[in-house]
Amino acid sequence: MGDPAGIGPEISLKAANQVTEICTPVLVGDRTVLEQVADKLGLSLPETILDCKFISEPVMPGKLNAKYGEASFGYVISAIEGAKANKFDAVVTAPIAKAAWHMAGIYENGHTEVFAKACGIKDYAMMFWSPRLVVSLCTIHQSLASVPQTLTAERVKKVTELTGEAIRKIEDKEPKLCVLGLNPHAGEAGAFGTEDDTIIKPAIEQVKADGWDITGPMPADAAFMPHNLPAFDAFISMYHDQGTIPFKMVSMHDGVNTTLGLPIIRTSVDHGTAFDIAWQNKASESSLISAIELAVKLATN
Repeated sequence: MGDPAGIGPEISLKAANQVTEICTPVLVGDRTVLEQVADKLGLSLPETILDCKFISEPVMPGKLNAKYGEASFGYVISAIEGAKANKFDAVVTAPIAKAAWHMAGIYENGHTEVFAKACGIKDYAMMFWSPRLVVSLCTIHQSLASVPQTLTAERVKKVTELTGEAIRKIEDKEPKLCVLGLNPHAGEAGAFGTEDDTIIKPAIEQVKADGWDITGPMPADAAFMPHNLPAFDAFISMYHDQGTIPFKMVSMHDGVNTTLGLPIIRTSVDHGTAFDIAWQNKASESSLISAIELAVKLATN
């Protein structure tokens, strides 16, 4: 259910009551918090709640709190352990507050890294999916200055392959993939940086040799032009905001974040905790429902 003080409990309750025809939802969190939200907003509780019992006192919505950070981290670990033990077919995460995790002494960058570590996986990737646009990230939660030093041909190759395999499962077709350049104009033959020629192009050649339909490196400002969006099934971006900015512009309300390369299925909403509107019946559950629907599709396949 995400951070107790955010919109996670609210949208979890709203979504759980709308997806019972496609799955059996199990809400992982604190029953006392869910009851508090349900009473305030006139929502009903789902049939199945995994009560983690981290919080017993009333929650102050919209407030960062170390206790809430500890609780939301505990929910994630409980869900992962349940999925690894085959109790759940998939895990769908509501938003957490990384600052609350840090206040609790949990120095993780986010859900994606926690899932990878808990599953013992090093080759993983973050992919954002919607019916209109799919974007994967070669580097995730790190400074922009550190990206050129950590970007490798092997990483670009791996993320591209993971993305292609995911599209095969979701769309049941051979995908057309577009790899973005790192620098303006994809380096302009070395005029604006060498990474596109020395890292990205060799990775593309390796993936092509394995039979994938792939284009690039393409300048990001050209790749996301309206005429290009329907031409490709997925775009592989070199750093976080290069991919997430266009994705959120196109698919803010039904976008889904999923972690590729894990032995379990994990999807997530594509938005944050929205503390400013928490527990006010203003939050939309549409992204969470999309995340559940994608998780069901992946589990079925």
